[in-house]
Amino acid sequence: MDQSSSNQITESQNLNSETFSSQTEMPNQIAAVSQTEIPHMDADLYKALYRGDISFLKGKYSEFAHLQPQLTPKRNTVLHIAAQFGQLACVEWILHFHSCSPLLQQPNLKGDTPLHLAAREGHRGVVKALLDAAKTLHQEIESGVGTDEAMLRMTNKEKDTALHEAVRYHHSKVVKLLIEADPHFIYGANSTGYTPLYMAAERGYGDLVEIIIDLTRPSPNHRGIEGRTALHAAVLCRHQAMTKKILGWKPKLIKEVDENGWSPLHCAAYMLDAAITKQLLDGSSQDKSVIYLGIKDSNRTALHIASYNGCMDIVELLLSHAPDCCEQVDENGNNVFHFAMMKKHPSHFGSELLIKDGLRVRGLVNEKDAQGDTPLHLLASFGVNDVDFILDKTVDKMERNKEKLNFSDNRFSSRNKFSWGTLLALESPQLYHLRERIKEYLRRPFRPSSLQQAQVDDRFEGFKKYLRLPFRPSSLQHVIRKDDSKYGGKIDDDDKEEDKIISSAKKASETHLIVATLTATVTFAAGFTLPGGYRDTDGMAILTKKASFKAFVVSDTIALTFSVSAVFIFFSMAFQHALFYDLNMRTWLHLFSYASYLTLLGMGAMVVAFTTGLYAVLPHSFGLPILTFHCIFSSLFYLYASHVGRESMRLGRWKLKI
Repeated sequence: MDQSSSNQITESQNLNSETFSSQTEMPNQIAAVSQTEIPHMDADLYKALYRGDISFLKGKYSEFAHLQPQLTPKRNTVLHIAAQFGQLACVEWILHFHSCSPLLQQPNLKGDTPLHLAAREGHRGVVKALLDAAKTLHQEIESGVGTDEAMLRMTNKEKDTALHEAVRYHHSKVVKLLIEADPHFIYGANSTGYTPLYMAAERGYGDLVEIIIDLTRPSPNHRGIEGRTALHAAVLCRHQAMTKKILGWKPKLIKEVDENGWSPLHCAAYMLDAAITKQLLDGSSQDKSVIYLGIKDSNRTALHIASYNGCMDIVELLLSHAPDCCEQVDENGNNVFHFAMMKKHPSHFGSELLIKDGLRVRGLVNEKDAQGDTPLHLLASFGVNDVDFILDKTVDKMERNKEKLNFSDNRFSSRNKFSWGTLLALESPQLYHLRERIKEYLRRPFRPSSLQQAQVDDRFEGFKKYLRLPFRPSSLQHVIRKDDSKYGGKIDDDDKEEDKIISSAKKASETHLIVATLTATVTFAAGFTLPGGYRDTDGMAILTKKASFKAFVVSDTIALTFSVSAVFIFFSMAFQHALFYDLNMRTWLHLFSYASYLTLLGMGAMVVAFTTGLYAVLPHSFGLPILTFHCIFSSLFYLYASHVGRESMRLGRWKLKI
């Protein structure tokens, strides 16, 4: 190698990763290209590079001086193109030139070196060839870092190394090769805050997490965005094997919190994953302080989050490891029972908490928050239909908050949020008790045991005690709250979204009701003004024996039946909501879809009745075109109706997931 080439190599190697990410020094040939002129590579050369036509390259480009000035608009060199498309033969042919060494670390406009592109595309053979070529160069004098290691540590404008690129696109063989080439380097975060380990964990690449942890010496950087660790990422993607691997590697990560104060245990409770929660608790069996950690600015613990989401399995796990964590409250003074009442659950979660021996104490059940509200106040405010909790003898139903309001006052202000069953229990406990007894006997074909009977009788005693309480509020106490913000942001966003959906369904149902009523009116009138008229002798229809007349009668009857059924459903929706306040989003959407289908079918049957009626009274020369037009129109109508129905059901299923 001549002296000039050696100088070029030394100058290129002295550029470290930070220099390439901020300011890049181009070779003299590239610097000569005008900044206003868009460079372009010879078309035949570009095709030969991405096709791997090595014979063409050897025949036309015998000297490297002919290849080096060739650049694409993104400032990619010939080595960039060959490496990007994984053409190993072309890469090796380019590298055999002694003066090609500057191309190994030469970045394009985005700061990507050929190694970046090869690692991004997962071309392991090309990556190995580039690293082997870099090893043959002299060791840098100033930094003491080999050329291959300097190339591995180079970052692009996004501060991504080749390892970042290989991890992002899940190229496990390339990742292993890159780490083995420089196992002692600690990779930092890119511009978005991702380290290779965190990136692999967040994307659920368990095999890459294992490779990075096992091969990197010393331990790799585990930090990610917003101060999270790789354990946070593993928990959030609900990957048990990866969680186990990270816990075995560094158990202390369970106590690490992000910028918002969330620990991995908070994340597991938020994701409702009891299996990973158990892994975390078992991993921290020697130090249980993580259970008591509170989120920044709110001081909510994992128990509070699990209670809010109604996950009894996680609540039981947390209480089994630290029974006294139930005494913790957030910054607003809310305990585990308060959080259970802040959100509607399919099951009666508050009454399920009462069953737990470690929670069934009046100090917790009736504890007041910063605004003086007990869990029962929140149950009424949010309309949680938990009759068992309301009627439990442990719950104090007359406790008042700072506004001098008790449960009954809140109940009246939130009446439209309670279900019919809850209102029945509050207004007529005996009737509700009778209904529950009947349901109990229907579920059990045999006579209940003495223990079961004692439980039922004890519950009935709670009903009788409830009847003796002075629940009717005075005029000063009967306050309807128009602003729920006094609860400090406890209003459930799901309830707000549900109210919007129900409001939209109400407006649409009014229009559908008008259409269904008009259809019923028209078909009802057509039933008494039959086409062809009546005979004077016996008053029977004249066209009784014609097939088209029979089709008219059948289709008109179907149209009337469907439209009246739709009107009845819309009427029942309004009736139930007015009396019982028992229509939630799911019920509204189901009833609305049923009534809409019936309205569409009634309209279609009405069109059939109109066409068959005309065909029955007109000559066949006129009836045949009418029938043809009807068939075309009906086909288009039902295709449109089918499309609308599918879209409605798709949107309905999507909204039901909210």
